[in-house]
Amino acid sequence: MKVGVLQFFSWPDRRIPLDQVYHRAFQRIDIMDRNGYDPVWLAEHHFSSFSICPSIHIMGTHVAARTKTLRIGTGVSLAPFYNPLRLAEEVALLDVLSGGRVNWGVGRGYQEGEFRAFGVDPHHSYDVFREHVQAVIGAWTKQRLTFAGEHFHCEDVEVLPKPAQRPHPPVWLAASSPEAMNWAAENGFSIMLDPRADHGRIAEKRDRSA
Repeated sequence: MKVGVLQFFSWPDRRIPLDQVYHRAFQRIDIMDRNGYDPVWLAEHHFSSFSICPSIHIMGTHVAARTKTLRIGTGVSLAPFYNPLRLAEEVALLDVLSGGRVNWGVGRGYQEGEFRAFGVDPHHSYDVFREHVQAVIGAWTKQRLTFAGEHFHCEDVEVLPKPAQRPHPPVWLAASSPEAMNWAAENGFSIMLDPRADHGRIAEKRDRSA
């Protein structure tokens, strides 16, 4: 059995200096690395003190530099808020710098304030999310990417670096709806179940994904 930890960088009521939040998190991550944990999943959020980690790819690079064996999970890269070519570059670079230790967790997000601030229509975000995931994987697996979607397109772009892991890092999809879980299963992605759901709901989703 593999054990991992979802690491938030919460700053409740801003009671302590922010650098202490990071310092304590890094202490926990160091303990995980020394004691055989498999991944640490880094939580990306924006514009609130819920988790002060707006770039899990930058944070992941720091974690990679201070650890030896711990896998680094993005929990999750909020794909609709990125240009997918930039997202492919950043995750691939993290994979190279970490020596191939990345688990790419990816989701579409759920906080209204994030969608509003980034100018992303939440009603179309699932379609954007799917296209961006497909474009990222294409950028990793094709020498040059041509992609023609409804929301994103590019022509003959070479995305570098390619990930250290081949054909690409393991993909974990944050999925809660039946539609999202079915799409993950159809594409061979692992599923990240909703951490806020009760045990009964998690069991239902686990049965669906089995």
